[in-house]
Amino acid sequence: MRLRIKCMPKGNWIEFNQSNLNTDPQYEKALNQQSKKPVKVQKVKNSKKGKIVTLITDLQLEHHELVRLLKKIKSSLGTGGTVKGDSMEIQGNKVEEVMEILHQEGFQAKRSGG
Repeated sequence: MRLRIKCMPKGNWIEFNQSNLNTDPQYEKALNQQSKKPVKVQKVKNSKKGKIVTLITDLQLEHHELVRLLKKIKSSLGTGGTVKGDSMEIQGNKVEEVMEILHQEGFQAKRSGG
């Protein structure tokens, strides 16, 4: 007796579906309101073990909207990150890449610090 294993056809695997991230109308409304205020992006040295992180501050979004935006940034950059209070931390020196993603999302990003 042979076991048959069904495999998924090539090209059908979608881990992060980018089209589903921006379908919430409240998310779109918050992004439109946010686009008028500058968002600060800076590189800082994390106090724990001296690792460098990219810090995104001055986002006037609800927590669930921050998580949704963070998920999009993390999947685009292939790195880790977290939401801490009203700001986001992305692992590594990704200031330019984060600013580009924020501009694509309609935010007015401004480099801050060194």
